[in-house]
Amino acid sequence: MDRTLHEPATKTIDTAIVLTSSGLFALTTETRPDASQAHGDAQCVAGLSPFQRTLLTLQRGGISQIWVLAGPEERALRAILQRDHRIHAAVRWLPIREFPPAQAETWETLAEEIKGSCVVMSCHAVCSPSLIHRLRKEGADGRVLVVVGYVGHGGYPDNPRVNITAEEIRHLRHIPQIVFHDRSSASQDQPIANEEEPRLVAGDVVVLPARLFGVSGMLRAHGSNPLRLALEQAAVEGVLQPIDGEPHQYCDIRCPDGPRLAESKLLRSLQSLKGGLDGFIDTHLNRKFSGILTRWFLQAGWSPNAITILSMLLGLVSAGCFAVGSYALGVLGALLLQLAVIIDCCDGEVARLTYSETKFGQELDIWADNVVHIAVFAGIAWGAYRYGPWAGSQIPLILGAVTVMANVLSFLFVNYARSLRSRPHVLRRLGVQTRDRIEFMLSRVANRDFSIVVMVFACLDMLSWFLWLAAPGSLFFAATMGWLLRGAIRLRA
Repeated sequence: MDRTLHEPATKTIDTAIVLTSSGLFALTTETRPDASQAHGDAQCVAGLSPFQRTLLTLQRGGISQIWVLAGPEERALRAILQRDHRIHAAVRWLPIREFPPAQAETWETLAEEIKGSCVVMSCHAVCSPSLIHRLRKEGADGRVLVVVGYVGHGGYPDNPRVNITAEEIRHLRHIPQIVFHDRSSASQDQPIANEEEPRLVAGDVVVLPARLFGVSGMLRAHGSNPLRLALEQAAVEGVLQPIDGEPHQYCDIRCPDGPRLAESKLLRSLQSLKGGLDGFIDTHLNRKFSGILTRWFLQAGWSPNAITILSMLLGLVSAGCFAVGSYALGVLGALLLQLAVIIDCCDGEVARLTYSETKFGQELDIWADNVVHIAVFAGIAWGAYRYGPWAGSQIPLILGAVTVMANVLSFLFVNYARSLRSRPHVLRRLGVQTRDRIEFMLSRVANRDFSIVVMVFACLDMLSWFLWLAAPGSLFFAATMGWLLRGAIRLRA
């Protein structure tokens, strides 16, 4: 048994190798005539080319150094890299005419440059940063990891099927052994005997210790794929572990509908992560429609900030409809407000899908939401003053003023609470219970469920009655935030 496979690796994995022209199980020194276009706008996945998405995903997953094995498309990829200010990882280029990925010498050269383990993936693989985080964490102790997916979920035209069995215990847990079966080389008339059809297939994302690249003799087998040989040797030695490429975390885009399928999976992944902070209406209504609009905004090339401004403008128009006071315009205003709320979900989805989150965009979103809320409450109050059972009465104006004032106070308190996150010494003095309550209140700020309540009152021609809910509710939220922050305010004073 080769003991080099069991030597401890470095504590962190911060290096990745990216193949731009081929898959891990179909290494080649040739590139398709359209290889440069395949990484451009023609094959975009959620607004990014496969090359951009691969580098940004690795970077967001904690990778700081990336080796790129590129062919004739290198010039086009370099141009993409220069235009994209989001990529900060150190990128080093290796032309495949000098470093063919199908030759063992290339990987032995990389083994001399890379310390510990590294992530190896192709641009055909679309995965989430959370999957990269998991690979870096679980592969840091020297284990060899391979992402596996289910047959039929994506492309995998050249990837081998795998069988997984748990035969021995290593590292105080069962390490499954993977047995590879190359269906492409087997005759269709001669199935493998005494064996069930494998339902899993090896994906194009693996973690390998660099020391495996240079195992003497093993990688020099004539005509063999060096990466596949390394994985098979790791399986024999018992250090190979499959990582389940869950449907929302991994997708191969080589199938005809691959980019659209990958985009849908990434979007569902984002919405599931936001589910814990969204309200009931956001989860079961707004996010359903926002996914459709998000795909349209991505295709149209809209920036997250432009989407935020569009949402704010629609919200202000809805406030104007409420201010007129008629039943028809009240219903129209409620519909426009609901549309604005749905579009307000899209800006964050587009930002996270394209890795375009910025501090300015976050602040713009918060300001736009509060401007719309204040305008809507003021519009409903003025409309109730002009039309309805309290037309000409001061009660709607008083309730509207109380609601607007409470929203302004809430906005100030929320901004102050958010600023405390950068001052942990103050938060520590507030106590754990108070900190948890503040975080709970902050998570409720983005709740948009009130829009459906406005819709119901508008359809029932009872918008003026909505103020009787909005005024005490807004006051309660502002008072609660003020009470929770009293200790921090006293400390600052």
